[in-house]
Amino acid sequence: MNDAEILAAFYVRRAHYDTYLEANNIHLYTCPGCGFPSLTDRREFSICIICFWEDDGQDDNADSILNGLFEGISLSGPNGNLTLTENRINIGYILETNAEQINGEIDPDPARVLKTIEFYQQRRGEIEDRMTGHEDPYDHIWIEWKEVRKDLQMALVVPKL
Repeated sequence: MNDAEILAAFYVRRAHYDTYLEANNIHLYTCPGCGFPSLTDRREFSICIICFWEDDGQDDNADSILNGLFEGISLSGPNGNLTLTENRINIGYILETNAEQINGEIDPDPARVLKTIEFYQQRRGEIEDRMTGHEDPYDHIWIEWKEVRKDLQMALVVPKL
């Protein structure tokens, strides 16, 4: 897949989950970075467990607005110099690579995806409960915490039917 196809898949995925959440009265939001239903609120600087995008309120036109206002200036918000579009492309390639590894596809079943996300959020919470706040960034518990995201990204891919 090329960048345009990755972005098109993002928009389809996000619309799919937005429709499912609304139809089932589920009070979650799709992440503007990956399109999965991983946020309990929007524009409150929540961090997506899947793509690690910090939701600073940007959305579909953010890149063009910022580029137009600050041409030639490198901006750094909570996501550093990474733009929302770049994040969408990056996570798209990660998911597609994971799918290729198992001759699979990104899981199209919203109910199953919600259960998968919930499982990994619980797993990460259990790790956080064991943290004291005195661990250095290379401590085994931080490594374990970071692996949850990679495991979740792989779990969002299923064999093709």
